[in-house]
Amino acid sequence: MLRGQALARGDTCAHIGRMERAALLHDCTVVKRTDFGHGYFELFLDAPALAANFKAGQFVNVRVRDELYPLLRRPFSSFDILKDVRGKATGISLLGHVVGQGTRMLSRMEAGSKLHINGPLGHGFELPENADTRVIMVGGGIGLAPFLHLTRQWHGQRELVLLAGGRAQKDLAFMKRFTGTGANVLLATEDGSAGVKGRVTVLLEAELKALRGKPAVVLTCGPWAMMKAVAEICMAAGVPSYASLESVMACGYGVCNGCVARVKADNEHGFRYAKTCVEGTVMDCEALVW
Repeated sequence: MLRGQALARGDTCAHIGRMERAALLHDCTVVKRTDFGHGYFELFLDAPALAANFKAGQFVNVRVRDELYPLLRRPFSSFDILKDVRGKATGISLLGHVVGQGTRMLSRMEAGSKLHINGPLGHGFELPENADTRVIMVGGGIGLAPFLHLTRQWHGQRELVLLAGGRAQKDLAFMKRFTGTGANVLLATEDGSAGVKGRVTVLLEAELKALRGKPAVVLTCGPWAMMKAVAEICMAAGVPSYASLESVMACGYGVCNGCVARVKADNEHGFRYAKTCVEGTVMDCEALVW
């Protein structure tokens, strides 16, 4: 009898587990595609169930097509949250840049194409408790993706500043999508073709100096070297910062161990490996081993 009860409980747990996993699996339809040039594109997806509980900073794992190749899913932050005239979430958009075969296939998808998506996954950005806190977002290139969704989500709740960096103007062609979001947008390019000439950290240093005691938090996403520089500047200034880590992922839910990042720990090594997909992607910059 006890063994039967145990099996019943096990069956119930397995069933609940299947239900929870099923809630993360979505068959989505491409509504349209926008090409920004130089390999940058945006896919608009009809996915109301996916969009309903999606927080900025979370991600999805996208199966490019229902065939053996490409084998692994591709992780993407949500770029925009799509809503109907009543304000009900109807889908999301993904910002992509062609770097390999998988993203090339996605960049060519037409309206009506189907995508199988796992998500939303990971932990998103958390709204600062203090209403006076200035939110400074720092992104580089494709790492700017989560901040459009964030400005939609937090508009009117906090003062928002977006610092966007790229090598050249062509790497920021999609920035026109931030028009009218309510965020104060500043650009920096290494060749000076758009905004301030230099790296985006030049803008960050100026913003932090201008705070004059005003509370602030810095959120960053982009190349590792850029995020490291952002973290170091913030720690020196005593301003909290959080990074949305960009990692190559196979599963997206903590099984494959392919997306680990080193975080500080009280052990003989001084660090441990954290799974970005389940403990992140948003992590405290002070906790990371850069």
